[in-house]
Amino acid sequence: MTGISTLGQALRQIEHLNSQQILFSKLSGQLATGKKTQFYSGLGTDALTSVRSRTEISSISVYMENITRADTTIALTLTSISEFQEQSRNFSSTLIGLVQQGSHQTGQDVRYDDPATTEIEDTIFGNTSANVDADLKAVFDHAENLFGFLGELLNTQEGDRYLLAGADSSQKPFSDTGTLEASLNTLIVSWKNGTITTDELIADITDGTALAGNPNALTDSVIGFSSSLSNETAGNVFVRVDDNSEFKYTTLANENSLRNMMVALAVMKNDNLPPVVDVYENGVYPGVVDANGAPGGTAEEQQANFYQLFDAMVKIVSESIDEVDQIRFRMETVRAQMNETKQSHVNQKNLLLNTVSSVEDVDANEVSVRLITLQTQLEASYSVTALTQGLSLVRFL
Repeated sequence: MTGISTLGQALRQIEHLNSQQILFSKLSGQLATGKKTQFYSGLGTDALTSVRSRTEISSISVYMENITRADTTIALTLTSISEFQEQSRNFSSTLIGLVQQGSHQTGQDVRYDDPATTEIEDTIFGNTSANVDADLKAVFDHAENLFGFLGELLNTQEGDRYLLAGADSSQKPFSDTGTLEASLNTLIVSWKNGTITTDELIADITDGTALAGNPNALTDSVIGFSSSLSNETAGNVFVRVDDNSEFKYTTLANENSLRNMMVALAVMKNDNLPPVVDVYENGVYPGVVDANGAPGGTAEEQQANFYQLFDAMVKIVSESIDEVDQIRFRMETVRAQMNETKQSHVNQKNLLLNTVSSVEDVDANEVSVRLITLQTQLEASYSVTALTQGLSLVRFL
């Protein structure tokens, strides 16, 4: 008796079961990862779209990180600059609060009536003490304390980088080397000796370069700024925000508003600046001067010269405070531009992420439905195969 072979049917059924199992495994992986495939090749013609989108996302992320780092640096710089300005305002108040009258010395006025004249004169030529009173001492002490503090602000760091050093961020921008004090000592002594006038002294203090024709000018190197800042080789600081744009956000410790404030403080804390008028400890004039005051033939002239210098320092401090606003405005402008660019990147990145998602991601609900349906089909296939082959489903598995 000849039987009918079921081998072909069985092979087809086995092939069908294998394809269903492969599809079941694929759908299970999609449900677990949320992705259509783990390889670009599995995306077919959408692979190129995915690769390009991910490349752009990576590039945008780098630019966004650049902006974030630059924004942190600018924020730290602005904090230091704002504190510098606020402390300068406090010092300005101290200067303005001083009454510009008299010598502010604790001794007695030294008076003289010239016997060669018939008129009775009561001219003041000096004071018996070089010690200054509490009001003027408060000014000098404030300058002394503030000079070091503002110097530290100029050396503000972010990690091991100096924020006000330009591109040469590894070099400390400001150091109190003593050259500024020494130069001011020479200038003030020359002023008191009458070698230079008050106008010339103020010019020496305010001029920033000897190339302007003033050999006694207080240059940046004399003040204590680094060689790269003094030689204008520090370079600028930029942030790359996209493929075509970069923003400069350089702030240097020797910008005029900052350097001039340091000079004014150095003048007001200089030990040779007091006394205001000549000192005759024995109270006798004419006589030997025990300590020189400002230049002038009488105490009135000396006071006038001292307060002319004093007013010049008040003006420098006031202008410095105003000019710091320009630095802050410049930095805030760059910061706003960076944030605007960053928001544009955020929007573009979201669009690209949506593109990647549409190409790579699966609908979890849809995959779940397909899995349930396929599972039902597999169970049915196993049952049919078992019946056909006379096998139990347990033995088939």
